[in-house]
Amino acid sequence: MLPWRQRQGAQIALVLAHEVTGDTLCVIEEAAGSPGGRRLPVLLVADALSERNLVRSVSLGVVGVLLRAEVGFTDLVAAARDALLGRSPMPASMTRTVLNRLKVLEAQRSRAPRLNPREVDVLQLVAEGLSTAEVASHLNYSERTIKNVLHEVITRLNLRNRTQAVAWAIRSGQL
Repeated sequence: MLPWRQRQGAQIALVLAHEVTGDTLCVIEEAAGSPGGRRLPVLLVADALSERNLVRSVSLGVVGVLLRAEVGFTDLVAAARDALLGRSPMPASMTRTVLNRLKVLEAQRSRAPRLNPREVDVLQLVAEGLSTAEVASHLNYSERTIKNVLHEVITRLNLRNRTQAVAWAIRSGQL
């Protein structure tokens, strides 16, 4: 294993874990990033992996998953080659899990109410941490207009506050 500072020439990252936890997900996210700005494919080898952490791992850059009890060194080398060729070495059951989760997410997004362009603009700036006054100034609207836009979104979507509105917009794929 290369120390982090020597990984500039790495072509793939291999993450080994007994169980995939929040800490493992942080390592995956860091391993996927590369000093040159390019994304590094990550191959994950684990003893145990929940459905939630499988989907999260893939979203962070994992291109292949192997269960340690089912693979030997030759399998690992072949999986690394496959990952470098753009394939996703993964047990069929895990592939189905990821695909099913993607279908659910897509169905949720297609059923979600759509935000209009002005609402998207306002929520984008709120997500960046701007105050109501700063959003109004940036978009050349009055503060009252910004407050009305936020109130309308929050009311229409049955949310509690602007933070929930931003989170909802991100989850629904509109931000």
